[in-house]
Amino acid sequence: MPGSHEARRLANHVRMLRNILSKYLAFPLQLVRHLLHTLLQLSSRIASRQFQRIHTNGRPERVSRSSQPPIVSQCNSNSQPSSPPGGRGPACNASILPIHSMPSPSSPPLQPPTTALVSTNLQSQKLKFGPFTPSEVLRYDKPPSIKRINKWESIEPLMRDYSDILDAGSWCARVHPEGALYFHDPTRHVYTDSNLQHLVRRCAMDSHVDELLVLATTSGLQLSDGGIELVVQLLRDQQLDQICGYYFVDHPKRLLFWVEKQSTEKIFVGVQGIEKLSHIKYAVEHQYWRHCELYPNKKLPCSQLLKDLRELVVHASAETITSDLSLSPFDGEELSKILELIGHLQENVQDGYHPHSICVISRFMRYFTRAKFFNFYGLPAARLDADQSVYLKEKRSKIILALSWAFNVALFGAPESHMSELRRVWVDRSINSPRWKNFNNKLSSEWSGITMYSTVMIAVDVSFLAVPSVSNQDSQSVTTISTYISVFCIVGSLVVSLFLTRQNRQYGQESADKAVDFLTKMTGSAFGTKALATVHGLPYAMLLWGMVYFVLAFSYQVFSLTPTLTLATTGSACGLVVLFALWLIYAARDFHLSVWLPSLLKDWYCRARQAIRSR
Repeated sequence: MPGSHEARRLANHVRMLRNILSKYLAFPLQLVRHLLHTLLQLSSRIASRQFQRIHTNGRPERVSRSSQPPIVSQCNSNSQPSSPPGGRGPACNASILPIHSMPSPSSPPLQPPTTALVSTNLQSQKLKFGPFTPSEVLRYDKPPSIKRINKWESIEPLMRDYSDILDAGSWCARVHPEGALYFHDPTRHVYTDSNLQHLVRRCAMDSHVDELLVLATTSGLQLSDGGIELVVQLLRDQQLDQICGYYFVDHPKRLLFWVEKQSTEKIFVGVQGIEKLSHIKYAVEHQYWRHCELYPNKKLPCSQLLKDLRELVVHASAETITSDLSLSPFDGEELSKILELIGHLQENVQDGYHPHSICVISRFMRYFTRAKFFNFYGLPAARLDADQSVYLKEKRSKIILALSWAFNVALFGAPESHMSELRRVWVDRSINSPRWKNFNNKLSSEWSGITMYSTVMIAVDVSFLAVPSVSNQDSQSVTTISTYISVFCIVGSLVVSLFLTRQNRQYGQESADKAVDFLTKMTGSAFGTKALATVHGLPYAMLLWGMVYFVLAFSYQVFSLTPTLTLATTGSACGLVVLFALWLIYAARDFHLSVWLPSLLKDWYCRARQAIRSR
């Protein structure tokens, strides 16, 4: 009976819930159904109208949602734009063939032609351009597109021709030394990473290139000489509309330029306080060397570039040997290897065109130019030492300072020691690569040692709890509670050190760019760099707290249950140990009361005299 009663009660609840849902959700559901039905009818009407729409000049427009695409002939890739200079007219003269009439439901569907087709929307769409930089070239961010299916099951007899990378119209296919495929138009001096083996994409690219060249010519740019190149790439904006990213290259001046305004956000890569054009020049030159690395040009003066690179490397090597504050982006061992590479490159560049050598030279020049930009090279406030800051200090909130001081005291000064190391590496939110590597090696060594000490301390705590005089005590005794807290602190130190060691192995060996992103993310709070320093000091601080609580438990056990003679001797020994430990800490902290107290009194006295004089 109780089971049937519960079943009826549950059925009543379900019936009530169904009535409530039907009462309050019926109208919204009917409204949504009516809205979707109206939208479907409207879309079908628009599709039928677009199918029957005709241009005023008698040419049919592209039909949306039609299974039969309009037929046009291939665009001439070398055709000039038919619009006047400065306009946004079409740049492909495609002869348009008529569209077949709409087939009736009874007639069989029309078969598409086997020749390559290009849609006629290139005739009427407005060309869109967007300035971009070599760092934004989508060469290394392409999605995977290869299927796990082998097309060739066998090789034909006497097969000796394996060249199937074909040119696309006036575009010559090129293979980068790293293996990437790109295209080069030697007539118009244009490069692109877009795959132009598709006719539609090639026709669109030719339209954009012709329009850009017209805009450059109308802006007064002389494109006749071979020192200026153009790089383009088909992209998608936020509205998924096709745009053409572009930038021009001036090889004699080693710079990039655009015919429209270019944002400096991605060029400056987070560097603040930029005011001089001479400083911006190094940021643009850094992008120039990135372009030369992506698209090696045989017209570059490799012999002169090698001399310039050798001068930079020799000077950086001398700085690294004679100073610990070198601004070189490479350490001494890496600079020695670069000098060896320069000797090998000297033999290669003397005869013919070697794209591998050009890429190597451009990559090293890019690193040195970026270092000049980060260090405000050539300005009165240039950074001359790796520890030097070039920005004015910002005032911190008193609450933040108080909390930072409290954390530093509670964690035995560990955050302050790590803060001094971070200031040597993370100077003005920029990273010196050699120092970053040394810093992470020190962190790994420290955390590995703390892990070993934590393991030993856990064994000591557990063994101490197993002592009969301790285990027989009440669970609320000072000895037991202190030992438990010690175990928790040691386990926390072990877990945090293991986690930080793993994180350091994952991010510590990254490049300088990724390290900057990682540190920016970690120091984005109100505490800034102090937050990261506090995290780095947690394993050391928790290990010390575990030792303090263990000493407290052990001391209570010793001094509470011992006779007077034993208490006097052990107390004297404990006092001497504490005295020597405090003396060592006092000397290591470089804090002398005899010097600090008179300076503090003198400062107070000077402030009091100034206050009296101001009255």
